Amino acid sequence: MTSSEPALFCVDWGTSSFRAYLASLEGKILERNFSGGGILSLAKGEHEEALAGALAEWIAKYGPLPILMSGMIGARQGWVEVPYAQCPAGSKEVAAAIVTIESRRLGPIGLVPGVCAIDRDGSPDVMRGEETQIFGALAAMDRSEGAFVLPGTHSKWARVEEGRIQSFATYMTGEVFAALKDHTILGRLMEGASESSDGFAEGVRAASRLERPGDILHAIFMTRTLGLFDRLEPGQLPDYLSGLLIGAELQSGARGASGAIVIGSPELTARYCAAGGILGLALEPAPEDCAPLGQLALLACRRKA
Repeated sequence: MTSSEPALFCVDWGTSSFRAYLASLEGKILERNFSGGGILSLAKGEHEEALAGALAEWIAKYGPLPILMSGMIGARQGWVEVPYAQCPAGSKEVAAAIVTIESRRLGPIGLVPGVCAIDRDGSPDVMRGEETQIFGALAAMDRSEGAFVLPGTHSKWARVEEGRIQSFATYMTGEVFAALKDHTILGRLMEGASESSDGFAEGVRAASRLERPGDILHAIFMTRTLGLFDRLEPGQLPDYLSGLLIGAELQSGARGASGAIVIGSPELTARYCAAGGILGLALEPAPEDCAPLGQLALLACRRKA
């Protein structure tokens, strides 16, 4: 086998998404398959069949290859619960904690553990999948330290030193936005997305004025009153709420840092970078395919061990 031939199926399987990559030994992503659903769309015991179906075309074409998976597939709600690696954790520690399960249909499958940490108040925090993306970004950008933000339903802010995740914090920004928009009175005045970015920018600026912990609860209600008094158009109100929550997250997550690397979808990355510009934070998009690149980095560490 040459270094450019298919050698591995990399799977990033989250709560609401399934992403599979066909990779070569030299780290090149040859093909992508984003057709499957997240783990919450499946009942216990259905993951093996779903994975076999998603990889069937590749297996028929290239034969059975090693499979490495990261993300919520290794959570209690996933296929098999994999114990967390403890921070501080680098690729070496995470690779050593990979668990291999035997699939009747697919052979051995490696499951990457998540990472856990204790915050400054003594409470536990966890991530699954984001650690692999961070290692992929480190490898792709040839760096060993920095601040990283991974926006999404549960955004993560991580601090990396000497290639190891030293600490991180989770912010329920995406989930809180969806809950407020779809299940409170705030959504009654909202309409489809506006072409103007004024609502988002106004929300970020409102976040920059927050002084006390409870101020965010007052600012959230302004999503309604700004609409009632025609200060913002109905189509700008979702953007205001989004800007407010993202802006509040940035001020807390980036505390002590002048900027961060953003690992996320193009749309979310653009939003976070725009908010960072308003707040004076230098946010830089990460390269594409951080999840499979991180899996390949972990596999390389495992082979050296």
